[in-house]
Amino acid sequence: MRSIEELLANIDDIMDRAKAVPFSSDKCIVDAGELNAVIDDIRMNLPQEIRQSKAVMSDRDNIIAGATKEADEITAKAQERARAMVNQEAIYKEAKEKAEKIIAAAEEQANEILRGAFTFSDNILLDTENAVNQNLETVRQARKNLRTAVKTRAAANKAARQSEASAAKSDSEE
Repeated sequence: MRSIEELLANIDDIMDRAKAVPFSSDKCIVDAGELNAVIDDIRMNLPQEIRQSKAVMSDRDNIIAGATKEADEITAKAQERARAMVNQEAIYKEAKEKAEKIIAAAEEQANEILRGAFTFSDNILLDTENAVNQNLETVRQARKNLRTAVKTRAAANKAARQSEASAAKSDSEE
């Protein structure tokens, strides 16, 4: 299965090979069957792009779960260490202060890990969203160009038939 980028490059190739419509600088004739085949391939590939986005989201959830677990382990270790230090009144006070600092540092570290995981996942999802939107816009533009080319060709054919009919009528009157 070809990637969306390859299929879009194929559309570019089709457009590059298209023949110009006479007396028009921005119109061309394309092989509608070939272009439709590429558009169908794009439609078949879009679900793959969506599956990849879901995989990224799953990875994000796994990263966040791992970060949460690590934060919980750090917090548990800090609390365990604080309890072990509580033997005497002075040691207890000192231990409590240290434990609070360790817990605060652990919570801050956990928050940083969570923020990092979120930012990473959000950036990947944004990149995926932008790629899908760009590909969708390219497909829409290709369809618009195809419609314009077909209408232009139909109008040219009609004009040619009318011109031939007019010429035939003139010949028969003479």
